[in-house]
Amino acid sequence: MSEATGEVKPRSKLRKWLPKTILMIGGLVVVYLLFTQVFSKIGDFEAGFEAAMSIPVGWFIAIIVTSLFSIAVYPLTANAAVPGLKYKPAFIDRQAGLLISSGVPWAGGPLAVGMQYKILDTYGVERKRAAAAVAADAVWTYMMTFGLPALSLLLLFVIEKKSIGTTYEIIAIVAAGIFLVTVVVIAIALRSAKGAAKIGALAEIPVRWAFGIVKKTPPDIQTTVIGFHATAADMISKRWWPITWTNVLAQLSPMLVIFAALFGMGGFPGELSVLEVFVAYSVALLLASVPLAPGGLGTVDLALIGLLVLFGASSGHATAVDIIWRAFLYFPQMIVGIMALLWFFWDRRKGRPKVAPVGA
Repeated sequence: MSEATGEVKPRSKLRKWLPKTILMIGGLVVVYLLFTQVFSKIGDFEAGFEAAMSIPVGWFIAIIVTSLFSIAVYPLTANAAVPGLKYKPAFIDRQAGLLISSGVPWAGGPLAVGMQYKILDTYGVERKRAAAAVAADAVWTYMMTFGLPALSLLLLFVIEKKSIGTTYEIIAIVAAGIFLVTVVVIAIALRSAKGAAKIGALAEIPVRWAFGIVKKTPPDIQTTVIGFHATAADMISKRWWPITWTNVLAQLSPMLVIFAALFGMGGFPGELSVLEVFVAYSVALLLASVPLAPGGLGTVDLALIGLLVLFGASSGHATAVDIIWRAFLYFPQMIVGIMALLWFFWDRRKGRPKVAPVGA
């Protein structure tokens, strides 16, 4: 009996981790091919480093200031969802969540949601409100990610009469469709428990089919959607405006770093318009959600550099923008996320989070 049990466990572990391992290896292969085969045609890293190093000190200070501003305003979405929440737990919640969701390919999203809930609960946020805040954060981030590319391309076409006419446009159209469907689905799920149950039942059909292929037990989507209605409906109905504008600020503030870099190199407003930069940034933001590698490494860089070059920026300037964005915002924010996570674990160990309940 014990021998049979000992044989089953290794197989189950292998079946659990093999698909994830294959996906991670495949993602790394794709990133390698992007850097070696594609970037050489649109980007110029040598010219990019030279352009970045030629930026005047004043503009480097502006880059640092805009980066710090972007990191500082990111936690405000948690404060918007939970009135009375102090900045420290909001900061730890959002920065740790960003670190996990961005740094862990294929599984970062669910892990980040679980950690954010644990953080808010630990710092005294009433459990139902913590669940609602995390759900609202995930939903609004999702909608912003898919809505911004479509909005930016629409504005570019209406105001500047320009169309990129490439694969990126198809991506944006698909994203717009996903965004509209998501808005309708969320509206129905929030309106009533009955609507949430119907949405959950419909969503379970493709999920069951997908999990049936890999011969795994599907998650209970209907219960999850009903739970989302129960925890988030009241909070979102009262707090939708603060949640919306703080999410817009959090998602768009990193673009200030790009503008500061372009100003410093003389690439803006001469080479590019505001809307062209908006399109490049929003499409890159969308591709960051493709979990091939941590932080969308490869896909994001390709989109940002490629679109900036397509709109008229020099290869050196476009590459410099990507280098500066990674060096002054992305990597610092990942370091801040690690520090936030360590801060949380330190507080838990010392028993410091025992504060008065928030949102009870």
